[in-house]
Amino acid sequence: MGMNVLFRLFFLAAFLYSHSLVAQNATPAVPDPSRLDTSWWNYFAVDSKNEPDALAVRIQNTNEQLKKISALIPDSEKEKLIPIVDGLIQRFTAYGKLRAAPLPTGPSAGIPAQTYSVEKILELADTLRKIKLEHQIVVEQVKRLEKALKSGQAEQTRRKLSYLDLPDVAPDRIEQGLLLMQSRVQLEIASEQLRRHRAQRDLLARQLDGLDKELDIAFERTKVDPDRISFWEEQQRKAIERLNTLNKQLMRMQIDESSALATTPIERAQALLSTQRIALLETQAAIQQMLLAKAEWAIAGIKRVLSGNETDAKGDRDLYRKHLESIDETKQRLKDWQRTTTQSRAAATEQLATEKDTGLVTMYESRLVVADETEQALRRLEDELDTTTRLGELINYLLTKREGRLGQGVQLAEKAVEQTWEGFKSILTTGLFEVGETPVTSLGLLRFVFIVFLAWLFSKLLRRGLQRVAQRRETVSQASVYTLGQVLHYFILTMAVVIGLSSIGVDFTKFALIASALGIGIGFGLQNLVSNFVAGLIILFEKSLKAGDFVELESGVSGEVKEINMRSTLVTTNDNVDILVPNSEFVNGRVTNWTMREVFRRVHIPFGVAYGTDKDLVKKSVLEAAGAVPWTLLGNKAREPQVWFVEFGDSSLNFELVVWLIPEAVKRPSAVHAAYLWEIESKLKQSGIEIPFPQRDLHLRSAFGKKDDAAWSLVDNIADKA
Repeated sequence: MGMNVLFRLFFLAAFLYSHSLVAQNATPAVPDPSRLDTSWWNYFAVDSKNEPDALAVRIQNTNEQLKKISALIPDSEKEKLIPIVDGLIQRFTAYGKLRAAPLPTGPSAGIPAQTYSVEKILELADTLRKIKLEHQIVVEQVKRLEKALKSGQAEQTRRKLSYLDLPDVAPDRIEQGLLLMQSRVQLEIASEQLRRHRAQRDLLARQLDGLDKELDIAFERTKVDPDRISFWEEQQRKAIERLNTLNKQLMRMQIDESSALATTPIERAQALLSTQRIALLETQAAIQQMLLAKAEWAIAGIKRVLSGNETDAKGDRDLYRKHLESIDETKQRLKDWQRTTTQSRAAATEQLATEKDTGLVTMYESRLVVADETEQALRRLEDELDTTTRLGELINYLLTKREGRLGQGVQLAEKAVEQTWEGFKSILTTGLFEVGETPVTSLGLLRFVFIVFLAWLFSKLLRRGLQRVAQRRETVSQASVYTLGQVLHYFILTMAVVIGLSSIGVDFTKFALIASALGIGIGFGLQNLVSNFVAGLIILFEKSLKAGDFVELESGVSGEVKEINMRSTLVTTNDNVDILVPNSEFVNGRVTNWTMREVFRRVHIPFGVAYGTDKDLVKKSVLEAAGAVPWTLLGNKAREPQVWFVEFGDSSLNFELVVWLIPEAVKRPSAVHAAYLWEIESKLKQSGIEIPFPQRDLHLRSAFGKKDDAAWSLVDNIADKA
């Protein structure tokens, strides 16, 4: 039983497989718009090699069926469907012709000749330019077709899904089927066009490559006729004459345009017409410039070939660079001329469509004529640029061959340096902003910074020199030198700023406006800065404070003055902490300057001894302690150390050591005070003098109603019992 079932299943599978093979080998049916399936286009998928006429036959069958469908369309639908059917028949016919046409073919490159003249090289360059232009057009067409094919495939998918969703009896099924077929055949036409354009693009690319190689060979096989020099010299002479004539016309027209004042519509239209004529003259002058470059390069190339490429290359290299710069400049200006001409044509066309005044209409028509002439001149200029560039490549090839690899490397390095410098110079000379009406460039800013830096460096060296002079001469005041240095520093920097601003073109005749703006700025936000700056100047000129002074401020800050700057003064404490104090604090507040006029200072060191101590012994011991401290000023009878008995204290006899300090000690108050206390305690201890601590005597007058001795007896009894 099981074997019977397996046999039946195997027989069914074999039947279905053989049926599918028959279906595949059978010829597909002619597509019917009312009954299209997903594989209806397979009807046109034929092998053109084995069946060259099959596609044409099937397209004819399809067109005949479409004509039959067209005849059966009801009158109410003919107006809508007949155009679709006719268009579909035309598309199928076009697709058949496109498929039958061969792909574009041709030779990739010709066989190089044994010798090439300068004219032949220019002819090759012209052919190369034309093929390159054609190649660019084909490349753009390929891109456009690829984009259209991509969007067409999306549209085909959408139509296919929409058609498959329709019921079999839908009234618009035939219409949707016709549109689906139309979309697909249009897609296939675009695909076939894309295939052909790609083949043409590749063929042109091979031809360009072949022409490039042939030009390289032509450069090596260049042969010239000495008689051609006279021809090119004549071309050179004509180009110079035409160029001079055009330049004179251009100058006159530019002068007339600059002096004209356009106030009325006619005058404005005339001005625009003159602008377009100037563009035409400039284009024609550029053409003559290219012809001149081509003639001079041709003469140089012929002479170099005749001499066996043995003549010095410097003159020809300079000529090559000169015209190469002209070519680069012309290429840049070419874009401006093209843009100006296009805009002028568009504006004139728009104005011409609405203008009624005959005078203005004449102006606009003349402008269109000049624009046409300019466009023709621009196209010729493009041709001359390309041809001249190719001839320049020949000159460069000959010069490079003459100079050798080392010379070529030097030339490339020089060109790279020159281009880098030109680019850097262009950046430096580009306007960044304007001060008033004066443009400020990067170069101007660098110049300003450089001038200020030189002034700062000069000021620094000058101040250092003044300090060295003051150190060598004891009679010169250090404070005066510092003040002079700071004043000179501010003056030099101010002059540097003025000179720097003048170097970038700032007009100081408008200084009142700048001063007004500065005054407003000071009033709103810079008053503290200016206040501190003025306070610094007061300090310097008043000499109430100088570098090296030891000061103490109301805020408690104390230390040595190191620098007096524009905004603040640097004070370094004895803990080596740098504190920036605003200059206004020295002017507005109370400042204790320990070293303003006198370098010596007297300090008071308080101490106390026990009651009953011999005062003379105390004096002797403390004076010995003062003499042992290195900060004590000795040898000056008017300023010898003294010991003063100042008061009877609660627990001690209070004294003060009054001692004058040497200059080095004035700036170290805490260390000095500690040193004297240390020595005083040591000497008093050696002398057996007691330094008391606070004591209190308790006298008990009464307790629990008892007095005197009776009270003490009662306290003692309570203490014993406790």
